[in-house]
Amino acid sequence: MINKLYLNSWKEISEHVGRSVRTVQRWERQFGFPVHRPAGKPRSAVVALPAEIDTWIKKMPVLFTCDHIERTGGRRSIQSTQVQKDFLLCIDDYAEGLALRKAFLEAVGYHVLASTDGKAGLELFLQNNVDLVLLDYKMEIMDGEAVARLLRQRKPRVPILMLSGEVHEIPRRVVHLIDDFVHKSEPTGVLLSRIQQLLHKSTESLPPPKPMAQARQQFSMGPVRARTNP
Repeated sequence: MINKLYLNSWKEISEHVGRSVRTVQRWERQFGFPVHRPAGKPRSAVVALPAEIDTWIKKMPVLFTCDHIERTGGRRSIQSTQVQKDFLLCIDDYAEGLALRKAFLEAVGYHVLASTDGKAGLELFLQNNVDLVLLDYKMEIMDGEAVARLLRQRKPRVPILMLSGEVHEIPRRVVHLIDDFVHKSEPTGVLLSRIQQLLHKSTESLPPPKPMAQARQQFSMGPVRARTNP
């Protein structure tokens, strides 16, 4: 990253984060990337504070973690870690988190369908050839358990990866419905790895249910974080 007190162009900002100018401008529009426009200057004129950018990056790790970045000729190039075009369905009633997860998974090469409620998610599931479902556990109206049961009834061979920030509350009966689970505080690299593993296994027979002791051990990974919906 550039070692300066402030950055005074899109070029310097993009070099600071190792992304293209177009990507950084999209982040500003969609995710509130911190830039400032000096009064009396053309709108194209921007400045940014590295400290503000670094703080923003820590709050948005989903946009950074799983990009493989390498130096080439003094510049950074991004190589996607995923080239297959598998179809994923994400169901989560936390709209902001869902949007970030969708953007991240599309950036690494997946086709992604998304729904903020279980009923609409089930309709997408039945209408499309979905390869894997990422399902939030704690949702209003129709929770993750109810959705998982219906998914299993309709297409039992499609893997279900459950996400939760409160995994210690997930009961045994739900553990037996799903194929794997990831705590929401885990790095996105963990999420991507679990997705790839389940997609690889999806052509085989469904694995047996996990013993509860194993499930509890995996549940303990990472601190539990409370989620506050906007």
